[in-house]
Amino acid sequence: MKTIYKITVWGVFIVSLFTSCKGDLYDKSYTISSPEISSANITPATFTFGDTITLTATLSDPETPLATLDINIIANNQSIFSQTVQVGGNSNEINLQIPVPLVNNLSDNADVKVILTLKNTLKGEIGQEIDGLTGKRPYFAQLYLVEDNGTVYTLTPKSGNKDQYDAGSIVLPKSFSYRIAQKITPDNQIDYSGMVWGNNNGQIRLVNETGSSAFAYVNGDYTTGFVFDDFAFTVALNGANYMPGDLLFDNFENPVTINGEDFNKLSVSLQNGQILTVFPIDAVYNVDFFERTGANTVKFLGETGSYDLYYSAMRKIVIAGVANPAYPDYLLMAGQGIGYPAKVSGITIEHTGWGFDNVMEYILFRKIADNVFQGTVMIHSLVDAWAFKPFKNTGWGGEIQANTVTFTGEPVLGGDNTNNNWQPTGNLDPAQAYRITIDLNNNTVNTVKYTLP
Repeated sequence: MKTIYKITVWGVFIVSLFTSCKGDLYDKSYTISSPEISSANITPATFTFGDTITLTATLSDPETPLATLDINIIANNQSIFSQTVQVGGNSNEINLQIPVPLVNNLSDNADVKVILTLKNTLKGEIGQEIDGLTGKRPYFAQLYLVEDNGTVYTLTPKSGNKDQYDAGSIVLPKSFSYRIAQKITPDNQIDYSGMVWGNNNGQIRLVNETGSSAFAYVNGDYTTGFVFDDFAFTVALNGANYMPGDLLFDNFENPVTINGEDFNKLSVSLQNGQILTVFPIDAVYNVDFFERTGANTVKFLGETGSYDLYYSAMRKIVIAGVANPAYPDYLLMAGQGIGYPAKVSGITIEHTGWGFDNVMEYILFRKIADNVFQGTVMIHSLVDAWAFKPFKNTGWGGEIQANTVTFTGEPVLGGDNTNNNWQPTGNLDPAQAYRITIDLNNNTVNTVKYTLP
């Protein structure tokens, strides 16, 4: 009987103790602490979109460890930047550099504010707004349109709208890929330390080195106008159609093979002084017969008559040829180690041989005055047995030997050991084009450096 009594007493005591503790747990009021932001400041208060601003602030919560600081930049009532920074401890001093992006449709002198949200590890949070900030639009003296093939065009502000940058007189394919750069390097590469626009999810946006190129397309045969609006981040294009009489080497309507190389041949009648619209625009048109007058126009310098024009897509050159060229209208420079000038690197520019069977075996020198002939060539550095000389016809007649002329101008030409063939000297630059003028009135050969258009 005693044993049962003791168990009952202890049971009543335990139940009473549990009831008391349970009441304390549910009756006591527990609160989550709130963190604090003090001395929050942005410098400078006025900045240009694309620049970097500095955020300083003191963060604290003596009761609960800090967790994150959310930063949101609002300009023209739209969020243009957001970032979450991990913070810790019960107090933190931050000094944070923040790049303020340039996005589309931002007005000049825009009202800007920075919204801060500080949270602790128990999800307590506090917000603070820094206002009174001003964002200014950047304006540029020029921008650069950079095609994916490396071609660069300068874009300048339009007089009536400094947010629009115009390429001016330009000729581009009907479709092409490109980026727009604020800066380029001396060798025409994009400098990503400046702003660069490309493609981001199908829209023109600022990109970095890993971003994609934008894509342009016009309704027409080719592009004649390009205007970039850096307020709206849009591009306006103009297109045009081919016209009768245009030289359309791109079409490859008459392909031929010469010495194993592919060409497109066009047989045309040309008039002295005639202005021609040409495609492709990036080719070097035989500079002794054509003078560049525009982005895709050339002036014909030769005598009125029939000509065969040969376009090499590999060399990016157009060669002018005539049937049975001969003195007194032409001289023919045959031999090895010379060729028509080209801008394309990585191929053998010199291409001639000892022969007259086709335009790849000799260089045609055009008469520019009575007994005066002009040809523009690139020359390989001196190699044993490589030499050349001009002839008056394709039958090996009227060769002009080195010992019969005086070489003047750039000291890059001379005679071989027998003073018969012409050879380059050690002063020659094989990457340089040279214009050679042969004057048979006084038997002089003048050579000057020539810059390709």
